[in-house]
Amino acid sequence: MSLAAYVRSPRCRRHVPDWIAAILITVFFLGVAEHIVPFHRQFKLSDPTIQHPFALVERVSGPECLVLAAFIPPIVMALVTFIKHRNRPDHAWHVWTVSVLGVFLAVSTVGTATDILKAWIGRPRPDFLVRCGPRQGTPFDEYVTAEVCTAPFGMMVLEDGMRSTPSGHSAISFAAFGFLSVWLAAQFGVAATERPIHWHFAALLPLVLAFYVALSRTQDYRHHFVDIILGAFLGIGAATTCYRKYFPAISEGADPLDSADQEPQLPL
Repeated sequence: MSLAAYVRSPRCRRHVPDWIAAILITVFFLGVAEHIVPFHRQFKLSDPTIQHPFALVERVSGPECLVLAAFIPPIVMALVTFIKHRNRPDHAWHVWTVSVLGVFLAVSTVGTATDILKAWIGRPRPDFLVRCGPRQGTPFDEYVTAEVCTAPFGMMVLEDGMRSTPSGHSAISFAAFGFLSVWLAAQFGVAATERPIHWHFAALLPLVLAFYVALSRTQDYRHHFVDIILGAFLGIGAATTCYRKYFPAISEGADPLDSADQEPQLPL
């Protein structure tokens, strides 16, 4: 079955409402949530947690994080799915599209939730004072507001400096690569006791990338450690929730819940 034929099939049309929901959430995420003005929390110039340098070049920028989350899971899923189900292309298309829908929904949902929380919490980033550029004569050990800031890098950079908690990079990377890791664990059948250990390690590889992206935010002084920890919990929560919406537990199978039958695991 070709992709065009699968798109017209009842199995595909069954998920159209979910695709529409995921697209609408993504539009809200990128078009609205990303631009919410954060709460302007008071701060002290003497606070050592916000006195770090402002990195002009980030190890993983915001757009790069989104590109990684948007392309790596679908590509890996396509390779695994179309090799595993090479004799049943119709089933392969179904497994792949449902898998992409799940990770798409996880990333868009957690991205929106993270942006809203960032704006409500309004915690200054570790590099906030450089973004602020406080006026001369500002009290050093008293609480002040953003009114003392000269914003040497512009108001957009200043306001972004009040969006530290939770980390969007951490939440999105753990949503995308956490979903991929669970998905690979199911596809490789790691729940079976006889599976060789290398399949377990292969399923965990996406989490290495998630940890790298998250920890890079502390290396760039864009986030506090608690920010990336909270983001990781949000991402893992979104990943597992969306995975279980479309797939059974790892020990119960690897095909979508609405599949008519189960396929054999990948050969050793």
